[in-house]
Amino acid sequence: MDIPLELSFHNMKPSDGLQAAVSEHIARLEKLHDHIIGCRVVIELPHKSHRAGHNLPDVHILLRVPGAEIAVTREMMHAAGWKSATDAYAVLDNAFAVATSQLREHRRVTQGAVKYKSGQPRGTRGPSGLG
Repeated sequence: MDIPLELSFHNMKPSDGLQAAVSEHIARLEKLHDHIIGCRVVIELPHKSHRAGHNLPDVHILLRVPGAEIAVTREMMHAAGWKSATDAYAVLDNAFAVATSQLREHRRVTQGAVKYKSGQPRGTRGPSGLG
């Protein structure tokens, strides 16, 4: 990465385990895409609750690559199936799975693997890319 990882914790103490998990996910993303400019990850507790399992963190990922910014937000407390994620690591895994999918799709588009109705890859029909 051109810019070092920016990792923030809001309403919670920084966790070495979560930092290590984020670093592992970033390493996997760097294997997938050869030029990641930067990445910002924010892990925050929406409110301070002392009941176990009722205060899952929100995870926000902003991934910068040439030509795009990929943003992923996982707010499991507000999601319909929030009970499926059991801890912070599960929410983090879920968010990075979505980021990985979006990064793969961006790579397919930029490499010209996605064709449109005209049969030509995007960006080859004039300066605007529109017909």
